Amino acid sequence: MLIQHTKIEYFPEPEKFDPSRYERIGPAYTCVPFGGGPRMCHGKEYARMELLVFMHNLVKRFKCENFIPNGKITYNPMPIPANGLPDRLIPHRS
Repeated sequence: MLIQHTKIEYFPEPEKFDPSRYERIGPAYTCVPFGGGPRMCHGKEYARMELLVFMHNLVKRFKCENFIPNGKITYNPMPIPANGLPDRLIPHRS
């Protein structure tokens, strides 16, 4: 059985490393990285915890400074910065 995200009719050049391919809207369930239902990936919760630990350490060790402090926000349907979110990470003083 061929996995949906490797089918050439859904994603051109499926073997090429291109994370942005998932930003385009495609047919439903063409990319479900952790699966679903009774066959859900056992590592899903580990990956979630790993991300939370990473974010905790990032916030604890760095201050985030936005280059566009009063940037415009667009809504489609979620709020998104119109010009992206260019930030600078500044280490906290010891």
